[in-house]
Amino acid sequence: MPIIRRPTPSVLIVLIYLLALAMTTALLVFWVLVVQRFGGEINQLIARLGGGEWSHFHLFIQSTGAGLFFLVIVALTYLLAMTLSERRYTRKQVDFLSNVTHELKSPVAAIKLHAQTLQQSDVSAEERATFTGYIVHEADRIGALVENLLTGSRLAAGRGERLRSLDLRAFFSAYRPTLYRRFDLSNLELRFAIDTHAAVMATRGGLERVMDNLIDNALRFTKPGGSVDCTVHDVGQSVEIVVSDTGIGIPRRELSRIFDRFYRLGRDLAGQRIGTGLGLAIVRGLVEEMRGTIRAVSGHGEPGSRFEIRLPRAGAPAQSKARESDALG
Repeated sequence: MPIIRRPTPSVLIVLIYLLALAMTTALLVFWVLVVQRFGGEINQLIARLGGGEWSHFHLFIQSTGAGLFFLVIVALTYLLAMTLSERRYTRKQVDFLSNVTHELKSPVAAIKLHAQTLQQSDVSAEERATFTGYIVHEADRIGALVENLLTGSRLAAGRGERLRSLDLRAFFSAYRPTLYRRFDLSNLELRFAIDTHAAVMATRGGLERVMDNLIDNALRFTKPGGSVDCTVHDVGQSVEIVVSDTGIGIPRRELSRIFDRFYRLGRDLAGQRIGTGLGLAIVRGLVEEMRGTIRAVSGHGEPGSRFEIRLPRAGAPAQSKARESDALG
């Protein structure tokens, strides 16, 4: 017996819309034909009722009815678009909750396992230090995820933070050593080149979140033996921060959507850590909050991907228009 596939709810919605559209169109055609057929009788009836000699009154009725039917069609189309948009957003939220659960499950299980091992009496001092390091590392992963959720919620609510002048050379001097505690860099090379003495209007926590998300994203899609580079240099009245990697890159068809909220790279990148779909959206939101711009570049005969951030120098005129996730393929 053949297996009958039931249509998805979205397909049912589209079928109902097409049916309603067909019925409305049929009524519109019927209305035009009836009014056209009985145009003379309608004019005579209006004349008897004291409407005067208006030989084109049937055309007025015909056009008014056609206009109303057209408004019905527009309303149906608008409702269809809104319904499908809400369903897509709801599906993304469900996927997001599933991904957050998955991201939390792994570090929590690791913390529990190493904590249970530490409870044993025959654990040496060296092993105890190693297991404690694992626990701290996984706790940092959970902390980073929570910070991303809180930052994403704040940006979605439109609650801005007060920006202050931040010296970039001092920031990266303090930031770089913390990466070896938060990320596994044993099989990858992470290089920094800081060539600026400028300051930008930002918050230390916000810029850390931007760099953490970009570096985590680069490490996630770079195979062992690869490298990640972070360069900072002056460009006119702005400072450019570039994070590039030698990873698998970003598919050309995905470039225009990678900064969307809840969006994750496609199935052809399966095997990598899932992620929540918030990281790059948070990066864009924080960069724009700092009055800067960001774009993603991948391809052009070069391996990996490249994220370019431009922030205006502290005291420099703000950029007239922020480019929203300008993605080049």
